[in-house]
Amino acid sequence: MDDLLEEKDGGKPLKKKAKKLIQLERTRTAFERLQLAWVRTSITILAFGVGVYEFFFNRLESGKTPLFEAFTGRELALVLYSISFIILILSLLQHLKSMRILKKSFPESRYSVAALLSVLLLLLAFFLVSLLLWKAYNP
Repeated sequence: MDDLLEEKDGGKPLKKKAKKLIQLERTRTAFERLQLAWVRTSITILAFGVGVYEFFFNRLESGKTPLFEAFTGRELALVLYSISFIILILSLLQHLKSMRILKKSFPESRYSVAALLSVLLLLLAFFLVSLLLWKAYNP
């Protein structure tokens, strides 16, 4: 893309092509920002799940009665971890679909850092859910 912008003798077709490339790059970065917003939301829900689990765990360890008799912090944390996991999966699928469509008209586009971050966060969420389930069935 840089070489297109540096050439001086191309005239109008060259400017149109450069303008189109800039528009496609803006679209790609918009997709990245959207995915990163979903990643932030998922991280917030994961952190809230960890906080809820720790709050309920510390409350029980200190000998206080549970706040709710119907469920413990482990179940609530599991629900929050699962919601975070589902949000990440759905947003990652949407992001990959959008990037695939964009790649057809903009093959020079770079790889998606947001998608890589989403996959790493999915692994973390999966690890937390499996750890919580393992502790539930192996006290």
